[in-house]
Amino acid sequence: MRRGGGGSSRSTKFARGARALLLEVEAAAEVGVRTYFRYVAWLVTDIVTTPAWLVLFITPILLFLPRDQWGDPRTLNFLFWGFILWDVVSAGLWSFGMAVRREQQMGTLEFLMLTNASRALLFSRSVYPRLISLALGLAYVYAFFRAIFGVEVLLLNPLGAAAVLLAGMATSLGFGLVYGALVFNFKNVGPLNNILQFVLLGVSGVFFPPALYPEPLRTVALATPFTYVADLLRFYAMGTQTVLDPATEWLVLTLYTAALLLAGVASLTLVERRLKKTGGLGAY
Repeated sequence: MRRGGGGSSRSTKFARGARALLLEVEAAAEVGVRTYFRYVAWLVTDIVTTPAWLVLFITPILLFLPRDQWGDPRTLNFLFWGFILWDVVSAGLWSFGMAVRREQQMGTLEFLMLTNASRALLFSRSVYPRLISLALGLAYVYAFFRAIFGVEVLLLNPLGAAAVLLAGMATSLGFGLVYGALVFNFKNVGPLNNILQFVLLGVSGVFFPPALYPEPLRTVALATPFTYVADLLRFYAMGTQTVLDPATEWLVLTLYTAALLLAGVASLTLVERRLKKTGGLGAY
């Protein structure tokens, strides 16, 4: 009877903990989405600036390619999926890092740290609008490529591509948690956002496969988690050959993602403890 009672008690505690976690996720998602649609300028900015970014990046890339590849569907598909991955890679940096920074600027960070909410969820509010932005970006960039280049975007395995994008978002969030801890600790690191973003885009084979990279850049590319996100996405969407076996790349990506998420949560916890001891928790 005691064993049964103990097991029932543990089950009840687990159920309560799971319910509390789901309520935190729901609250964070609601706040993030409502905030996003409250400021219409954000949505308008996303729509207006997307063509500018597309032109800004496509023009120099095409200028360095032979003219016969300017209308090559394969090359343009590389660019299309690269732009989608750009949004995925940027999600963690801009969501977590800027969330911490905004709370610092508004003077609310210290008050949030007094709650018992999950720190990872507390700063994940901007993630949910990013998912909306990713969906809009898919449709918008697709329309742009169809209108300007007349190219048919390849999507051979939609379920596989969707799975990779979701996994890539989780990887980005893990990386963003680690970066958020740095922002938490060092305060104003805004310029680092852009530097990290474009460095990651450059070395991770986001726009073109690492097989086309010269050494030692190819080795560096294989050491970053986003390389495997990009490689698997092209595999499912375009049918391109992966650098490693797809199953091996999934394993590497899963391990990378788990390690980043654990490191991110641990980093936030350690930084918070140190700042509470030194009195720098809410310092701007």
